Amino acid sequence: MRKILGPILLALSMIVLSSSIAQAAISEADAKYAQLAGKATQEFSTAIGNWGDTYQGAPDKVNSPEYRNWMKKAQAADKAVKVTLTNFSKIKASAGYKSSDASLRKFIKAYNNAIDLYAPAIKKNDRKLVKKANDALMAATTLFTNWGNEFAKDTSRLAQ
Repeated sequence: MRKILGPILLALSMIVLSSSIAQAAISEADAKYAQLAGKATQEFSTAIGNWGDTYQGAPDKVNSPEYRNWMKKAQAADKAVKVTLTNFSKIKASAGYKSSDASLRKFIKAYNNAIDLYAPAIKKNDRKLVKKANDALMAATTLFTNWGNEFAKDTSRLAQ
């Protein structure tokens, strides 16, 4: 999971850095949006990386004491990701980021859905449900990447 998000986070960090350098060319609302999006991206990347590490460490034996302890960690990881997604959803779209903001909302919804699918799939130890959850996670990650690309285009356009 961290391998997927690393380049995206780096690109978004560079975009946010360049947008803060070019603040004179963009409105205060656009600069604030870019700053909040950068902060939320960093928080999300940390949370989703920890979430991925937690789920990869799931014990094999369901109903064992180790599994019950792991489920508590998984629930905490789920909650941490959802908190960061909520923080993302609180960012108010500015005029300069309206087009990429639509993609942001799609990625938030998709990741919430993927997180909601994972715990029940693992708990039931159901291969079909796990595949469905994995597919949802990959689709959400694609939407996150798409948002990052659109955010970069908006930032580039605003910096001109």
